[in-house]
Amino acid sequence: MNKIVLKIAFSLLLLTTVFADGVENSIIPIMENFECIENLPSAKFTKNQFSEISNALEKKDEKIRLVTYNMLFNLYDHDLDEENRWPNRLPRIVELINEMQPDIISTQELYPAQVEDIVSLIGNDFSFFPGQKDEDGESYGIFYRTDRFELLSSQINYPLSMVQLKDLKTDKIIHVFNTHMPLSNIEKREANAHKIVQIIEPFAKRMAVIFTGDLNTFPGRLDLTGLPFYDGNYIHRILSKGSLKNSHELSLLGHFGPISTFTNNNPSIEPFQGTGTPGIILDYIYVSKKVTVLTHAVEPGVVDGHFPSDHMPVLIDFLIN
Repeated sequence: MNKIVLKIAFSLLLLTTVFADGVENSIIPIMENFECIENLPSAKFTKNQFSEISNALEKKDEKIRLVTYNMLFNLYDHDLDEENRWPNRLPRIVELINEMQPDIISTQELYPAQVEDIVSLIGNDFSFFPGQKDEDGESYGIFYRTDRFELLSSQINYPLSMVQLKDLKTDKIIHVFNTHMPLSNIEKREANAHKIVQIIEPFAKRMAVIFTGDLNTFPGRLDLTGLPFYDGNYIHRILSKGSLKNSHELSLLGHFGPISTFTNNNPSIEPFQGTGTPGIILDYIYVSKKVTVLTHAVEPGVVDGHFPSDHMPVLIDFLIN
C-alpha cells in the first residue's frame, strides 16, 4: 500500500474509533443546562445580577464557544504508557472536540505531524492558522469554524499568534491571541507577560479581544512546597493591569468543573491520573471589555476512562458586545 492509501486507512480507523466511543464526565451538559434562564435558581442571585444574566441570555443564539487546549506534544511518547501516546490520544482529543462543539480552538504543544493528524479529522469544519512557532517546531495555533467565521487577517508577533475573525452570524469582529509561556524559565515568563500586554493593549482598549494560553504559572501558595514556582499571582497582575481581565472572574454564570487544569491526582504530580490539585490552573482565557462572558469551564471529560491530554481544556461561552 502506498502512503496515501495508508493515511486514508488510518484516518478511517480513527474515525471509527472516535464515533464508537463517548465522553464520560463531561461538564458540557451541565453548563448548557444553566444557560437556559428557566433552569436558574433566581432566588440565589441578587435582582440586579439576575437581570444582567437574563439580558445576556436573551442573546445566547449569538454566543461563541472558545476552547484553549494544551494537547501535549508527542516528543516524549516513549516515556508514557502506551495508552497515553499520541496515536491512542488522538481519537480521544477529536471525540472531546466533538463533545465541546467549539467555534474557536486555541492550541498549545502541537507539532506539524500532530496538526496534520487533527486537520485530517476535523478539517472539513475548521481552518487552522499555525501562527507562532518555537525553535523546536511547536505551533501556538488557532482553529476556527469556517461556517461561523471569515478570517480577516492573521499575525505573528512573538510570543503571540493572532487571528482577526468576522462572525458571519452578527458581522461583529473578534481578535484572538494565543501563546504558550515557558515552564522552566521564570524570568522569561515575566518578560513574556510584559510583552504580551504591550502588544495586546492597543487592541483591547477599543476592540473585542480574547487572549488564551498555557501560561505555566503556579499560585503563590508557599504552603504547597512541591510547586516548582510561586509567580502565578504576580504574572496575572501584570496581564490584568490594562484592559484584559480573567474570564473566570467575569463569567456571569460563574465557573463549571474542576478548579485545576492539569490531570494529576493530588498529591502526586504524575499526569493522566485525575482532575488535578485545586488552584493549580495553568491554562487561561482573558477578555477585553467588549466581550461578555456567559460561562467559564474546565472540561474534565474522559474517553474510555482516559484523559485525551495531560491538560484539561478551558472554555468560555461569550458574546461580542
